[in-house]
Amino acid sequence: MKRIYIKTFALLFTVLFATSCTKDWVDMNTDPNNPVDAPIANVITHSIRYIGSTMFDDWQGMNNFCSYAGQITKIQYIDEAHYQYRDNVVYNAWSDYYETQLDLSKVIAKAQAAGKNRTEGAALTWSVYLWQMATDQWGDIPYSDAIKGEAGNMTPAYDTPSSIYASLFTKIEQANDLLAKPNPTDVLGAEDILYHGDFAKWQKFANSIHLRLAIRLANADATTAQTEIEKVLGDPTKYPIFDSRDDEAKLKWQGTNPYDEPYYNNRYVSNRDDHAVAKTLIDTLLSFGDPRIAAYAKLTKDDGVYRGMVEGGTQVGLGTVSRIGAMYRDDPKGYTYFMRYAEVQFIIAEAGARGWNIGSYTTDGAYAAGIAASFDETYSGTLSPLNGSDEASALAAYMANPKVALTGNTGAPFNMDPSTDLVKIYTQKWISMFKEGQELWALQRRTNFPPMSAAPASSYPGHTVGPFRYPYPTTEFELNAAHTEAAAQGIVDHFWGKQIFWDVRQGVQ
Repeated sequence: MKRIYIKTFALLFTVLFATSCTKDWVDMNTDPNNPVDAPIANVITHSIRYIGSTMFDDWQGMNNFCSYAGQITKIQYIDEAHYQYRDNVVYNAWSDYYETQLDLSKVIAKAQAAGKNRTEGAALTWSVYLWQMATDQWGDIPYSDAIKGEAGNMTPAYDTPSSIYASLFTKIEQANDLLAKPNPTDVLGAEDILYHGDFAKWQKFANSIHLRLAIRLANADATTAQTEIEKVLGDPTKYPIFDSRDDEAKLKWQGTNPYDEPYYNNRYVSNRDDHAVAKTLIDTLLSFGDPRIAAYAKLTKDDGVYRGMVEGGTQVGLGTVSRIGAMYRDDPKGYTYFMRYAEVQFIIAEAGARGWNIGSYTTDGAYAAGIAASFDETYSGTLSPLNGSDEASALAAYMANPKVALTGNTGAPFNMDPSTDLVKIYTQKWISMFKEGQELWALQRRTNFPPMSAAPASSYPGHTVGPFRYPYPTTEFELNAAHTEAAAQGIVDHFWGKQIFWDVRQGVQ
């Protein structure tokens, strides 16, 4: 009877509503919390905040990529570090990228229609940044046919990562051109949470991404890598890049839930304490006598030393391993780092060590600037135990360490001799990018540094190194079967068997 009553009331309400209030029908059925249109700046801001909270959080960054790269790993509920993935987490990552790219495509179209070239350039820059992350994560992905569902294409073909990279070089060049054109009526303003409407900084970000794209190809297509890097570094007027830490692409969190830094949120809002600093990072820092260890890690609770957790190992006593340092986990107003100034300097240093023309830079100078920027971050950071101590003396002593100083002995790309300059550059770059899980994992696959074996407690025994790629979500096999199955040919155990084209390591499986 209750169900009949409800249906009868609903029918009567519909008749009355239709005869008396139809003129308000559109307004009554518009959800103010799900607008179909929004100001451009708001959409860009949302996409930056959303990616910061989903791709650099515990589910993606700490559980997966930071562990693959030997910096942060789990100490309990160790599924992901053992490569036992959760399909809903994989699906969420996949859909987050494509939903964000759909938003950005609308922003770009709207900016074009309004003649806002610099806003278009900023949105295009962020789009390129995310496309590189996605193809580095999965390899083959829908790209040229992607985000066309509203036009009826529900089963997009997959593109190869090499073809995507070729397109991204074109797009980042376009972004630079758009951002370079003065336009006093084109304003993002304070709503831009990354650069607060400073298009000059967006342009530096675009060209720094250009360098990141190029150096990724260094071992797979050295000709293209060298050409692109020399083009950017050879014309600093046309292609400005990060020239200080003030230019870095990093999101400073507001510090109030839900807008607090993701690592803090995981620890103090979700009340999780499942992560430790990885053994590979702790052992590396200790071997250098590196003072940055105090910022990256806490002393163990049981015996007051720095000790890392084996990445993907078996569970140990929670008090026996070092937790993440207060500066990077205990500050609700901390940072999510998308790209640091130090990384740009290490890209330049690597290019110089390879003998490429790096313009007005020098290999030694760029290398030293990268280390100095990383020291400055840890010595000036809120909650860092190094804050206020003698940074200059510590840096000078560190640079004088023979394990750190460059010697001119470049070494071959996959020669892991720690005395060679390439390995020293890789080492310092890897140390400096704490919390940047995606880029750390890409660096490890591209350079084989740090040299790491597969997780000892892996769910897929028989592999010699960590994952080559991320699994495709089950929904792709269900809803786009033909294209996904073709893209998945050669993949072994979800994570291995098909290296991304820029990963040219030999004899790994």
